[in-house]
Amino acid sequence: MLEHRSGTKYEDMYWIDLDTLNIVAKETNASVEKRIVYSAATERTIKKYNNLLTIHTHPDSFPPSIDDLNSNFDHGYIVGIVVCHDGRVYIYATNERVNENYYKLVVEGYLKSGYNENEAQIMALYEIQKNFDIKFKEVTDDGSMRE
Repeated sequence: MLEHRSGTKYEDMYWIDLDTLNIVAKETNASVEKRIVYSAATERTIKKYNNLLTIHTHPDSFPPSIDDLNSNFDHGYIVGIVVCHDGRVYIYATNERVNENYYKLVVEGYLKSGYNENEAQIMALYEIQKNFDIKFKEVTDDGSMRE
């Protein structure tokens, strides 16, 4: 996935059935930067499964976005993984929607406090995790997960 999109702002995404560990759908020909657009075939396919893991790339190496979290909830995915082009990996799961405007306000607060965009998004996710039924972790190189 990373090699396929290296040097671009396009994302790839795969859906894996956790019962069989088979890839059941994929989007690898995105024409919109920094966004996964579900094809009609992907939409039809993912409706057939209720135990899906998603994995997708973030070319800007940011953590899972509010759209990622809400899509995870809306589609009933079990868990999502974001693989960043800088080598970081994030895992997330959600049991409720988070208001996008609320998330943006939390990020903005961290930006005003001097954090850069990446740090502000991470801090916002940690804060939101305290108030909403979401889980977010960075998988570290020693095999642990930083919460």
